[in-house]
Amino acid sequence: MSLVDSQRASFVRFAVLAAFFLFAATPVAAQRRAASARRGAPSATVTPTADASITLGTAKYEGSVDANCTRDERATATNGRFYYHIMYPWFGARPAPGQPQWRFELDVSRPTRPGVFEHFVFSFNDGPKSGTIQNVANGKRMGTGTVRVTPHGAGARFDVAGRSQEGDAIRATIDCAAFPASEAAGG
Repeated sequence: MSLVDSQRASFVRFAVLAAFFLFAATPVAAQRRAASARRGAPSATVTPTADASITLGTAKYEGSVDANCTRDERATATNGRFYYHIMYPWFGARPAPGQPQWRFELDVSRPTRPGVFEHFVFSFNDGPKSGTIQNVANGKRMGTGTVRVTPHGAGARFDVAGRSQEGDAIRATIDCAAFPASEAAGG
């Protein structure tokens, strides 16, 4: 290897290392590291953010889980955005060891009248056992049901009752301790 080739290889190694360290120090990388820790990384401790009790047919599921409980203040009764969004596990994540392995999602539109939540989507999945209720404006209806929202402190309790699109009875109570303020794009 000539001196020029050796210097070029050293420069390339230096440039790659510098780019790696520069990226690792950006706010985006810090967000990814924090999200990974929160979403069940092996070294992360799981802190429950919601209690869930779900009955699908004759099967009953209960647990304190690390759910993503959010409220979108930009949602209106007509713009198609959901006001409340609760998801377990977090999007793209697997449940952490020791946490329930089933999944649920509840999306509730902002009401047209105070306290009357007519439009929502609830879905539950535990392997081959699943159920969905969907009642949204301008969308295909799946199953039938109602949702009651009871705010408390920084959080809220959600009671879903109905029949899934498959015909199974569904009862779900999800209690989110809080709805953390969302961050604007870019942190």
